Order: sequence, then C-alpha cells, then structure tokens
Amino acid sequence: MARNISIFFNNVNLQVYSQDEENGRVESVHLGEISTTVEINTQAGPEKIHLIPAMICYGERIYCGQEVFTHKKFNSQATFRYMKQYMSKKQYLPRIIGDQEISTFQAATDLLINIIDRLHSLYGKDQIAMIVFIVQPLNFSVFASTIEEFCLRIGLINYKIVDEAVCALLGYDLANQTDQHLIYLQSGYTTIDLYLVKIVESSHEPRLQSVIICSMHKNYGAVDIDKVIQDYFAEQTPLTLKKAREIRDRLNIKPLFQENIDGIELRLTRDELHAMLDCKGYGKELKVLLRDLFDLASGFGVTYENIRYVLGAGLSLPTFYYNNIMRKFFGPKFLSAKAHETIPIGALRYLKKGDRQATIKANYALRSRTTKGDGYRFDIIIPKGTPYPTQNGVTSVIANGFFAGQLEVELDIFRMDRPESSSDREIVIDGAGRMHLEENLGEEQQSFINEARPEIIPLDPPAMDNEQRLEITFDISLNCDLLITVKDLRRNQTIWKRKKSVRLD
Repeated sequence: MARNISIFFNNVNLQVYSQDEENGRVESVHLGEISTTVEINTQAGPEKIHLIPAMICYGERIYCGQEVFTHKKFNSQATFRYMKQYMSKKQYLPRIIGDQEISTFQAATDLLINIIDRLHSLYGKDQIAMIVFIVQPLNFSVFASTIEEFCLRIGLINYKIVDEAVCALLGYDLANQTDQHLIYLQSGYTTIDLYLVKIVESSHEPRLQSVIICSMHKNYGAVDIDKVIQDYFAEQTPLTLKKAREIRDRLNIKPLFQENIDGIELRLTRDELHAMLDCKGYGKELKVLLRDLFDLASGFGVTYENIRYVLGAGLSLPTFYYNNIMRKFFGPKFLSAKAHETIPIGALRYLKKGDRQATIKANYALRSRTTKGDGYRFDIIIPKGTPYPTQNGVTSVIANGFFAGQLEVELDIFRMDRPESSSDREIVIDGAGRMHLEENLGEEQQSFINEARPEIIPLDPPAMDNEQRLEITFDISLNCDLLITVKDLRRNQTIWKRKKSVRLD
C-alpha cells in the first residue's frame, strides 16, 4: 500500500506523519529508538503522538533521539533550533565532531538520512509515493534550497516542499480561504512565532504559498512553564526538564498532579500552576506580545476586523494557560483544536489539493551551429506542457561536430515564445469561398536565458575532429530548474549529474 509522508521541522523536534493512499488513514509515525512519545490534551481527549527530538551537535558526536531531552546542552546554541537560524542566514556553523569538521547542514543531513532510511525499512522504499517537507514561511526559499540540495545528494526525486502556514490552513479545512488576511501562530517549546499572512495560489510549486505581511518572534514557550515547575519542587527534589514537561502534560489532561517520587509526595494543581505563572507576569507578557502584533499590522492597514482566522499550531498551544489567554484575546477567530497535528496533516492534504502536476509554459531549445556553419538551429529540449518534476530525462542529445583540440563546449539555452493571440486581424476567403476573420500572429520570440551565466562543459582530453563526444540529458526539478546530466562517451563517465541550471517558467 503506497504511502505519503510529511516531515515537519519544528524547533526542538520533528514530527513525521504517514497517510495510506488506499484508505486515507493518517498516523503519527514511531521510528524506533530515535522517537519519543508524548500525550497531548485535545478536544477529543488525550492523544499520544510520536516526536523525534531533533539533535544536539556537541562534543565529539551528534546526539539525537530521546537523549536530547536529558542532554546538558538541550537549550544551548548547539541545538536544532539554533541550527535553523544559522542555516536561514546561510551560515553553516562548523563544529568538530570526532576528528572531522562538520557543518549544521551535514548534521541535519545525517539526521534526515537516518529518518528516511527508517521510513524505507518500516514501509518499504517502493511504497513511499511522496515525501512533503514542511519549513517555516520566513526564509522559505533558503530552507527549500537546502532541502533540494539534500534530496539531490541522496537521489530523492518524489518530494515537495511547502510552508507551515499553508499546511495550517489546509489542516483546518480552510482551503477556500486563500487571498484572505490570516494570522498563523506557532507556539513551540522555546519560542512563539506570529505571522500576518495571505495564502496565494501559484502556477508553480509550491502551488500554495504564504505572502508574509509582517511577523514577530519571541523566546517564549512551554519551556518557561517547565522551569517554573522545576523551581516549585526544587526544595523537595530536583527535577529534570523532561520530568517537568511530563508534569505539565499531565496537568493539561487532569487538574491535579500527584505522585510519589523517591518517597517524596509531590502535588500540584492546575490552578496553582496558573497562579504562579500570573504572579511571574507570563500572561501579561503574552498579551503585550499579541497587542504588539496588531500595532505592527496596523502599519500595513490591517486591523482585527480584517483578520478572517487565527490558525493556531504547535505542541505548546494545547497548554491550558496559553490556550485560554489566546482564546480570550482573539475570540471566535482563534482555531486551536488541531494545534498538535494541523501542520503535518495539512501537508498531506496539500498533496490532494495539488495533485494536478505543474507544467512548463513555453518551449525551451538548445542553440547550435548549422552543419554549413552559416547560421543557427534550435532543437527543442523541453516542450511546452511538460509536467514536472522529471526523473528519467525529458530529452537527450548527442553533441558532435567538434574540431580537433577543442577544450570546451558551451550550452546556449533559449526560451521560444509564440504569441497565442493578436489584435491584428484580417478578413480572408477560404477555398470554399467562405469569409472569416484570421489573426496575424507575430513571429516566434527567442530569449537567450542563460547568456549571463552560460553552461561550459570542459573536454578533457580535448575533442577529436567530428567526434560524437557528449550525451546531454535534460530534466526539470520540483522548483522548475533545468537540470543537466552530461556523460563523456569517450571516457564512459558522467561528469555532470542533474546540475542545476536556469529557472524555467
């Protein structure tokens, strides 16, 4: 049974969900020892979901899985949260792991390869139809480029990339609310992110995209509550953050926590916890942050009345303390019932909405000299209407006609546009004597699209006279980039493999 997979990059963990294409059943995926299970309070009652604590790049190795929560550097700049910040700025934060220098990109790659290998073992490699990677709306193109590079490195073809706000919209069954002012609110373990966005449709992948009007980000999350719980019990017994988080989760489900730990009776009610948080000003701080968002939005002409929905997401949002404040502040526009899963499930729904494959809007040709050398010829390499992404080559050409000693060959790529309509019309009489209007279409327009950055293929050793030397294959990536594979026929060696070239339309 084929399955679609969604992988959500949270700040301190990843969520992986799977959907059976045959019966539509969706499940949170447990991937063995790298996964941990938490119980979330939902409107339907307690629900268990599986998380992959991201990683800590520290000392002589990469820590991942459950050990992350207990590591002394859990909240340090070595965690995945900070790695995302460095990656968004294209700063790959080199670190020494063992005897090698490793970047954040390499560390993230190692973790993703581990996850995908486990998915292949669990379901079967040939049974995974599509993987959707979910990244934050801010700096979307940077993260998408990083994921593209990763997928190219491991040879993964069947994937899509979409942003969190789009997934939240689809997760709440609001696909008809495009081009509306929305607030996307991500309440994470260590941070809260607020985006004022519009979701717009596109003719390219991703077929739904977030347009960010303004955003706010603050270090404010469930970890602050866990530290308050730690402090509350500190005189009785020291608690780890992991145990404090467990207590918070249990207070989300029941109003009373009571447990004997090492002969010490620990007791805390939900009301007592909320009173402590109010005393420390956490509620006031959150309300100020929400008011600041609307102050910022007003500068763009957006008021509360303009907002259609507030899309609540994140594993901290089911926490009663946060949820109650936001529900009172935003009123009926605030949606949080699916906060724990709306993003990974929305990504799977994106596949259903975007199942019509995107296509190329024009012909693209390779220019070469004519045999007589007195002009040019244009050979179509990507026909108009070609669906993408492609894997096995749209077209392949054999490059020949070299002169002895030639050291390189340049690929000149042109977009070939023919007008589809014209206001220039004339009356014509056909062979049967009938008169009708006919458009005078202009000639085909040729645009040299890689003139600024030509593709130069080196020939080593130099070419021989009239040698059939290169086999060149053209593909299209998910993001509509032309990919070029070049095989040297004399050496029987691939010298370029799906090398990214120009962006097509």
